[in-house]
Amino acid sequence: MAQQLLPTPPPPLDDLVRFITSEAFVKASIFPGATFVAILGILTVWYERKLLARVMLRIGPFHVGKYGGWLQVIADAVKFLSKEYIVPSYARRKTFLVMPMVALLTAALLFAVIPFGDRWVIYRSDYSVLIFFILLAVSPIPLILAGWASGSKYSFVGMLRFAFQVFAYEIPLFLALTGVILMARSFDFYEIVEAQTALPFIIPQIIGFIVWFIAMVSEAERIPFDMPTAEQELVQGWQVEYPASGFLMIQLALYTKLDALVFVTTHLYLGGWNGPALPGLPQDIAQPFWVFVKSLLLLTLILLFRGVYPRITIKKILDIGWRALIPLSLINILIVSLTAFLPTLF
Repeated sequence: MAQQLLPTPPPPLDDLVRFITSEAFVKASIFPGATFVAILGILTVWYERKLLARVMLRIGPFHVGKYGGWLQVIADAVKFLSKEYIVPSYARRKTFLVMPMVALLTAALLFAVIPFGDRWVIYRSDYSVLIFFILLAVSPIPLILAGWASGSKYSFVGMLRFAFQVFAYEIPLFLALTGVILMARSFDFYEIVEAQTALPFIIPQIIGFIVWFIAMVSEAERIPFDMPTAEQELVQGWQVEYPASGFLMIQLALYTKLDALVFVTTHLYLGGWNGPALPGLPQDIAQPFWVFVKSLLLLTLILLFRGVYPRITIKKILDIGWRALIPLSLINILIVSLTAFLPTLF
C-alpha cells in the first residue's frame, strides 16, 4: 500500500509576500496607516509655515525644495534627529525618555478607526466613535507625564495648565458629540456619514458645531488656547526640557492629533465623503478626495488663528469651557432631542 504523502507547506517567503501584498497590510502601513500619518504630519507643518508667511507678508520656506521649500521640514527633521539627546539631571529619566514615543503612538492610533471612504479604513467597528474618543481621552496622559517628568518649574506650570485645560474642554467636546449620536442613532462613523447624505449635521446642529470646534481647538492646544506652552511666559511650557528627537516626536504627536480631530470633525458635521459626483473619477478616489477638501478648509481656518488671534489668559480659557460651552452643549442636546424624537410621538 502506497504511503500517503502530506501536502508540502508553502515556503515562508510566499507567506511573507502574501502578507505584504494583502489589503489589510497596505491599509495599515501605507494609506490610511503609518506612512500616510507621517507624511501628513510633515505636510501640515509645511502648510502652516507657508500659510502664516502669507498672513504676515513673509516668504516662508522657499529655498530648500523646488516647490515652496517643501524640503525644509525634512531638513529640520534631520537636524533634530542628529542632535544630542540631553536628559536634565533633575528629570525622571525613564518617564522623560518614554513619554514622547507614547504620545506619538497614541496620536497615530487615532487614525486606526477614521474612515476615508467605503473601503479606506484600517479597522471598522460599530463602535468606532467610542474607540476614537477612548484614545482621545487617553492621549493627554503621556503629555502631562512628559511635563511632570521634566522636573522643571516651567514644565510643571505648563503641565498644570494643560491638565486644567483638558478637564475644562473634554466635557463639552463629549456633550457636543452626544447631539451627533442622537441624530444619527449610531456610534459608527460610516452610519453617521450616511445619515448626512441629504443634509450635513452642521446645519441643524450649528450650536453643537460651535461648541465642538472651540473645544477641538483647545484639545489640540492651538492658539488662542496655547497657554500650556506660552513661550513668552514659560519658555516652551511643558515641552521646554525636550531636545532633539524628543521634541520632534512631541511636535509630530501634536500635529497628528490635530489632523485626526480635523478629519473626525469632517465626518461628524460636514458630511464626510458625501459630495457632488466627479465625472470619470472612481468612487474609491472621489470619497477620499471630498474628505481631504473639506478637512483642508477646516485645517486652514484653525491654522489662521495663529496669525490672527492673541493668546488668552488661563482664567478666560476655563471660564469659556465651564461657563459657556457646557450650557451651550446641553442646549444643543435639548434641541436635537426635540427635533429628532418629538415627530415620532405624534
